[in-house]
Amino acid sequence: MKHSSFALYSLLGAPVILTTSAFAAPAASTECDFIVPSSQYLIDGIAMNVSPGDTICLAEGARGPIKVTNVIGSESQPVQIRNQDGVVTTNPYEYSIAIERSKWVRLTSVSDNESIPYGVRLGGTLSVGNLSEQIEVDHIEIYRARFAGMLIKTDPNCDSATWAENFTMHGISIHDNYVHHTEEGEGMYVGYTGKSRTLTCNGETTTVYPHKLENVRIYNNKLEYTAADGIQLNSVLGNAKITGNKIYRTGVSPFAPVWQNTGIQVGGDDVEISNNLIYRSGGNGMVLDGDNLRVLNNNVIYAGENGIFARNAAQQNSQISGGLPHVYKNNLLVQPVTYGIKLYATNTSAPHIITDNTIENNGELDAASRPMTFSFLNDQVIRELHNNHHYIVE
Repeated sequence: MKHSSFALYSLLGAPVILTTSAFAAPAASTECDFIVPSSQYLIDGIAMNVSPGDTICLAEGARGPIKVTNVIGSESQPVQIRNQDGVVTTNPYEYSIAIERSKWVRLTSVSDNESIPYGVRLGGTLSVGNLSEQIEVDHIEIYRARFAGMLIKTDPNCDSATWAENFTMHGISIHDNYVHHTEEGEGMYVGYTGKSRTLTCNGETTTVYPHKLENVRIYNNKLEYTAADGIQLNSVLGNAKITGNKIYRTGVSPFAPVWQNTGIQVGGDDVEISNNLIYRSGGNGMVLDGDNLRVLNNNVIYAGENGIFARNAAQQNSQISGGLPHVYKNNLLVQPVTYGIKLYATNTSAPHIITDNTIENNGELDAASRPMTFSFLNDQVIRELHNNHHYIVE
């Protein structure tokens, strides 16, 4: 069906409506139990005798990188790390803050200056790894990173504690941050990308598997000018949400050959992607790989390839079937270079639901003379389509 074009392009400045309750952030503490001078590199929770509920403050000014290790809070009393008064800026380096072997920690910032909204500005990658979990990162600016702005994962190695059967990373909350101008990597790189690693451990060749993630929230972040993907979340076991983020200009310097230049990339099951704005992604607006994915109320504007490309494990392994279907509802997909939604997720337990989506393009047809709205791999992609709309630019 053909409709006249309508106004769409004020969306970048429009508010994204979001409600979150399970991961609501408490107000940052105004008291400091420890003050870390700019000359101090190491924050060791054991050596400093840090207790649950303590607040560790970073002294104002420019400083080098920081290593945070052995800081253990509790669910009801997380340890907070924040700026003391004025702005803390880490000088450009390979990394800015590395959080290791820590749990129930909140890294945040406070600012009483409207012109400087972030009290902590990081000039390198913020990493969370080495078996850390239950980590919250909010109100941080990452203004430069040689690789990814945030790198949140523990790579499997010869230490069996890092293997999938022995560790799951729980409780990652990333919200209200500003990540921009990464030089070679993603805005946020969360979870290990590969399926396995082959290592030589004690003289023997060993295949090890990366940990999964569970209970992940990534919301209300702003990402701009990322070299690769805007947000990449992989190895998800379940209960993950990516919601209310504004992502502009991804894949500005992608890996060669050109890949990993999407707005949002997801690998895993039971993930909701909702209320996000993706504007001018270098490649696909989204690349999704998993079962039980819910894609709701997103605006994907001017994607460099498909608005959304999705598949699942069954599409890559014919021995797998019965995964939970996807839901695509109320998404706005404006002038993707190719299809609005390309769906290759096969052999699900029930039909995928594709409903109330709006696609605008220039009306070109594909090689089979079909509108470039939806593309399905084959009849093994079981689906139901209802009340979708196609607008053609005139």
